Amino acid sequence: MGSEHEGGNKSGSNPNKVGGHPRPSGDDQDNDKTRVLQTNPSIRRDIEQAKEAQACLIVIRGDRPGHKYPLHQDSLIMGRDPSTDISLNDPSISRKHAEITQKDGKVFIADLGSSNGTSINSRKLTAGEKVLLAKEDIIQLGQSLVLKYLPAGELETLYMGDLGSAIHTDALTGVHNKGYLLEALEVEFKRARALHSDFSILFLDLDHFKKVNDTYGHDAGDYVLKTFAGLVKSSFVRPKDVFARYGGEEFVILMGNTTQKMGAEIAERIRCAVEVFAFQYENTRIPVTSSLGLATLGPQYESATALLKAADQALYQAKNSGRNRVRVAN
Repeated sequence: MGSEHEGGNKSGSNPNKVGGHPRPSGDDQDNDKTRVLQTNPSIRRDIEQAKEAQACLIVIRGDRPGHKYPLHQDSLIMGRDPSTDISLNDPSISRKHAEITQKDGKVFIADLGSSNGTSINSRKLTAGEKVLLAKEDIIQLGQSLVLKYLPAGELETLYMGDLGSAIHTDALTGVHNKGYLLEALEVEFKRARALHSDFSILFLDLDHFKKVNDTYGHDAGDYVLKTFAGLVKSSFVRPKDVFARYGGEEFVILMGNTTQKMGAEIAERIRCAVEVFAFQYENTRIPVTSSLGLATLGPQYESATALLKAADQALYQAKNSGRNRVRVAN
């Protein structure tokens, strides 16, 4: 018994030793934790950002692989019809194929009597059947579109979104690129036509940008482009707008449910904000202004390309009439 008692004391009677080494004091333990956390600031930022992430569906196979669809409403209809909340470009998908609903933090999916069906983890749903989605459930719509479900607050949402969006993101400015813009333009144009809703396109161009590069250098030019994009995106681009770099110093905003008057007011606010913003590179203030052209959907525009061209022509008029101004297509 004595030996058992002695053995117990060897391992447990001195709580300040661990494996024969002194255990750090309470303050030291806190400092150790602090040092560990401080060496991973990017991870901490990602974790904090992930807490704000919405539940989403990510395309695993099919049109636009990697694309993320945030589930930002209590009810979302998915289908091939341009008027649906999540419009999917796949001929095997019905016009109104499935519905996503949210209640009390739970997300459900139901098939709407589609022709080619909806499956969850390879199990085909019956028409009208509502199924509770769990993390990483695999959803198949029709014959070839496969999506993955991620709940709100998941860190993977950030990383999966980054992987998918890399194809559609401009590397310098971090906004969408021209390829993504043209895809989104076709979808938004068809949706607006189908729903008879307002839709506007705003073209933005930095004035005399070549002079910025020639005077201050290309690094300064890159700074201006990134800062301009950040200013517009953070202050003027709404959640459902599509903001993209069209090429060079030209940018485009697709604005759903936006009348000509609303679009012109947004354009003028952007113009004023850019004119007064302090673009400062290596202690040098760089004067920057912008010209903007707006076009709003009307019966004279028979295609998305025609509407985009009208906005571009309005921008051309703004530049030709003195720059640092807004012009609206007739």
